[in-house]
Amino acid sequence: MVTSGVTSEQWGIPVRHVDFFDLKGDLEAILALTGRSEDFAFKAAEHPSLHPGQSAEIVVDGERIGWIGMLHPELEHKLDLAGRAFLFELRIGDLLNGRLPAFQPLSKYPSIRRDIAVVVNETVEFDTVRRCVRQAAGEILQDIILFDVYTGEKVDIGRKSLALGLILQETSHTLTDQEVESVMDKILQALGDELNAKLRD
Repeated sequence: MVTSGVTSEQWGIPVRHVDFFDLKGDLEAILALTGRSEDFAFKAAEHPSLHPGQSAEIVVDGERIGWIGMLHPELEHKLDLAGRAFLFELRIGDLLNGRLPAFQPLSKYPSIRRDIAVVVNETVEFDTVRRCVRQAAGEILQDIILFDVYTGEKVDIGRKSLALGLILQETSHTLTDQEVESVMDKILQALGDELNAKLRD
């Protein structure tokens, strides 16, 4: 896609151009159709046709199956494009091995949200954090929302802060404060042990 406004021109929303993360979100929606979106990961990597720092390889089961990123400025100039171009490439055969969805009854018990901000090394990708959190929390964790990434004041050089919204829910009962705290402790312990992550002050 060649960059344009994310939304149609209007008075209520400022103009924002399409970026790498818009395309990544579209691609993640495609991968979700396979029923095994958790198997796919995006790993920062450089490709000669893509802009350094805005490219990633798409990996499944440890094997690269594609690329995503912004077209290299030199190629953009040679092709005489009107704006920045974002693109992805996938080996389609790897998407055909899908997983049939299985029905799970909706829980009648309320969900609980807990927000945390953890500081990790700048090189640690969100996919790695997400996998660590999911493994530590187990089935009680329904969703993980990344709602802020921060570097700057009060965060050490070479580190970044990730703000996460964790949605917790049980299928058999309403969660107690003790259960929630126990899960949060496990998550923070795993993040600390595996990724050297610390709660942000």
